[in-house]
Amino acid sequence: MFSFERSGLGRKLTLISAMSTGCALLLAFAVFAGTHVMSQLEQERRQLFALAGTLAAGSEIALLYVDPAQGDQVLALAAFDGRDDIRQVALFDRDGKLLSRSAPGRDSPPPPDLTPRALAELGKAGASELCGPPWAPGLRQFRAVHFQQDQVGAVMVEAGLPRMWRGVLQNLLAGAAAALLSFFTALFLARRFRDNIAEPIASLIAAARQTADGQPGAPVLHARSDELGALIDSFNDMLVQIASRDAKLAQYRDQLERQVGVRTEQLEKAKNAAEAASRAKSNFLATMSHEIRTPMNGVLGMTELLLASPLSPQQRHYTSMVKRSGEHLLFIINDILDFSKIEAGKLTVEYIHFNFRELLDDIDNVFSPQAQAKRIVLEFAIANDIPVAICGDPNRLRQVLFNLLGNAIKFTETGKITVKVDVTAEDAQTVGLRFEVQDTGIGVSREARARIFDSFSQADGSTTRKHGGTGLGLAISKQLVELMGGTIGIDHALAQGSIFWFTVQFDKRRVEPEDAAFNPNATLGMRAVIVDQHSDSRLLLERQLARWQMHSDSAASADAALRMLHEAAARGQAYDVALLNMDQRMGSGLMLAADIKADPAIASVRVLLLSDERNAADTRQRREAGVAFQLIKPPRACDLYDCIVTPVRAGDGARQPPPASVPAPLAPAGAFASASPYAAAHAAPAGPATPGAPSSGAKPRSRQRNKVLLAEDNPVNVEVASAMLQGLGLEVSLAANGAEALDAVRDNHFDLVLMDCQMPVMDGMAATAEIRRHEQQRGAAQHLPVVAITANAMPGDRENCLAAGMDDYLSKPFTQQGLGDTLAHWITLPLAASMARDADAGADIDAYPDPVGAPDAPLLPDLPAVINQQALDNIRALRPGQGGALLQRVLQAFLADTPRHLAALRSALHSPAAASAPDTVRRTAHSLKSGSANVGADALAALCKELEQLASAGLPDGALPLLACMEREFDAVRLSLRAILEKEA
Repeated sequence: MFSFERSGLGRKLTLISAMSTGCALLLAFAVFAGTHVMSQLEQERRQLFALAGTLAAGSEIALLYVDPAQGDQVLALAAFDGRDDIRQVALFDRDGKLLSRSAPGRDSPPPPDLTPRALAELGKAGASELCGPPWAPGLRQFRAVHFQQDQVGAVMVEAGLPRMWRGVLQNLLAGAAAALLSFFTALFLARRFRDNIAEPIASLIAAARQTADGQPGAPVLHARSDELGALIDSFNDMLVQIASRDAKLAQYRDQLERQVGVRTEQLEKAKNAAEAASRAKSNFLATMSHEIRTPMNGVLGMTELLLASPLSPQQRHYTSMVKRSGEHLLFIINDILDFSKIEAGKLTVEYIHFNFRELLDDIDNVFSPQAQAKRIVLEFAIANDIPVAICGDPNRLRQVLFNLLGNAIKFTETGKITVKVDVTAEDAQTVGLRFEVQDTGIGVSREARARIFDSFSQADGSTTRKHGGTGLGLAISKQLVELMGGTIGIDHALAQGSIFWFTVQFDKRRVEPEDAAFNPNATLGMRAVIVDQHSDSRLLLERQLARWQMHSDSAASADAALRMLHEAAARGQAYDVALLNMDQRMGSGLMLAADIKADPAIASVRVLLLSDERNAADTRQRREAGVAFQLIKPPRACDLYDCIVTPVRAGDGARQPPPASVPAPLAPAGAFASASPYAAAHAAPAGPATPGAPSSGAKPRSRQRNKVLLAEDNPVNVEVASAMLQGLGLEVSLAANGAEALDAVRDNHFDLVLMDCQMPVMDGMAATAEIRRHEQQRGAAQHLPVVAITANAMPGDRENCLAAGMDDYLSKPFTQQGLGDTLAHWITLPLAASMARDADAGADIDAYPDPVGAPDAPLLPDLPAVINQQALDNIRALRPGQGGALLQRVLQAFLADTPRHLAALRSALHSPAAASAPDTVRRTAHSLKSGSANVGADALAALCKELEQLASAGLPDGALPLLACMEREFDAVRLSLRAILEKEA
């Protein structure tokens, strides 16, 4: 389709010329045609008017006497001068009636009579009218007839117009031919002169396109003096300016490229330096973490074991101060490492299901003794509509709450601390929670609140401040909350204490049958007994359990329930779950639970307690009665489902008393707490368990299965960990490397494996992977828990251990209680050991009485400066009363093992296989460093550390001289240790 806007300039000029000329000619032709037709009609009318005048002069007498015969005679004698187009002639009397009519050679219809008014009009001037059909038009001309100033009638002459129209058509055709000839002449001239305008413009367009493509050409030549010439001259001037600017731009570009090259080189160097600094920082953190945690493990472990030995009051006080200082130092180290992980972007959050109520119970158990020690009331105000099982990161949430509660207790001297948890928003998939920690302490000033969450910031920054701290806790909490997608802040003024709050969004799991999270296989075929005196409550629970494909029976009393439990057990169809209402006709749900757990025949049933009140039973009462979980009536479907399918933590249902120093925590609404006081809150999903987690269908471990395999190559760490494990009442077997641990697991039964990550022959991760592969090949029904113990605590260490198939992670240094807490997740600790640990954890360390008659531990004689005497004292303290024998075994093991390590180092440094030498030297030096430090050979340990760092850097030329120094130092150490052995003997 033609578009005027898209056509070229030449076509536009031609079209404009053609349209203007054509329109002018067409208008002229139309005017000519109109005027010509009108003039021809006027001429025809005049001729007929003259002819009618002639007839009127001859018909005056006929019209005066109104004589039709005479009128016909006049018409018959009329001459029309050879006009053959006269159709008819008529005479009308004074009344307008037709008097006579003549139609020579034609059969024309007679004209109508004239009205008096029309007749009067004819007296003034002649009138004419067109008549006849369009294909045969005619013209009628009227003229009045007067006699002596009186009108006596009228004459009408009607003539045809074909002759006139033939003449008009001939003239119009001639005019059209002339107009067409003029149009084509104008079109020819327009095309002739178009190129004179279009060609220069086309040249300008081509030159402009070439310039736009970055290739300016030669100036456009012309010899014009009109406006186009001025346009071309301006364009040529522009080309000259563009060329000049291009030259300048090229010069600037070259200069800029040189500057960018220089800057890029500088930035590359700065980037490499920053990366090197970052790597150095990471390596420094890794090294410092390992190097600090390894001696801290010995310090805290030995101190804890020393406190359990007979000491004088002064010695106990000094030792407790060492332990507290070491714990504070470890806390600072952890804060710095966490902050370094956040700065490096290495800190991530997990996304797992966990039990929110258990997490709060654990926090309550930790901080209630601290609050009681300061005579502060610790309250938990938990909303009733919070889901039990939510999805998020329980460890990071616990860390934030620990920081906020720890600060609240530290800065509050009197009053109370309230922990509030409310629901801010909830839908079918998510729930938003707001946590508040409100205290009545010193508060935070308005100025300090603006910087309270900054790194290394303190509310009181003076040198005389009362409370210590690194100033990293709140900064880490802020980073963790934001990492979980929430916000954190502080409210209230200085005189009103402070309120620290944060909000986090969690996912929640639905358990309706139509939901994808519902696993019908988890509850299929399970049997439950409902004990409630109210029939409506029993009916609701039965319907809910039926939706999960569970078989349920109901009992209205405790006696009936016990009878049903015994009958089912006798038939071999024991119940899996018992749902007990707290209010019973005779007694209570707690009494019924205690009776169930006291009977070995039915003690395996899981007991759930349902109550209308949130504080119907506290943690101690539930634990003593063997209640696994407590729910508020009516229980929500998701909470009840979680209680049924959640794998119970170690010690669930055991009737053991809680620690004497830890009061029973408040039971939040809808909360259900495990009976074990040591297990931390773990995920409670109904779907596939996490790697290594006990499955819901696995049989609970027996309390006699308490054999633990310790895989550790460092002799001192072996002695420390062995003493701690034996103190927990566990049987310990030893393995010096991963290969020995793998063989031991294949040949013997163990309830748990403590696996060091860095060991010779086969490291802990490779050994764990082999254990898991061996389990899959055998199709082992039970999963062997493997807990990693390592001095590394850098980002990714925990993830690497879990990815290798390990179930838990314990970072050195660790305390006996920390070790017990970790082991309690996977095995059941002996009752006596658990109670001893709990009593020790809750009591004031300074309040321990000195055992009557307990002799002080003998001190070693003065040693040469090459041996650290304190390290030997720590070894002796591991075995109160038998420290000398233990010290002899450790020293003999070190003296026998060290030459082998030195020989391995020398062999690796002289080995032609240079690719594997650095790794071998690093591992061997690392092991020798730890052993040397444990026996007090500090100088030898420092040399080993230096060699380890050289191996990490690729073993430069200084490795062999350093090894020679190590051998000489070992000779001096060997002489000193042999002298010690002779004195001990």
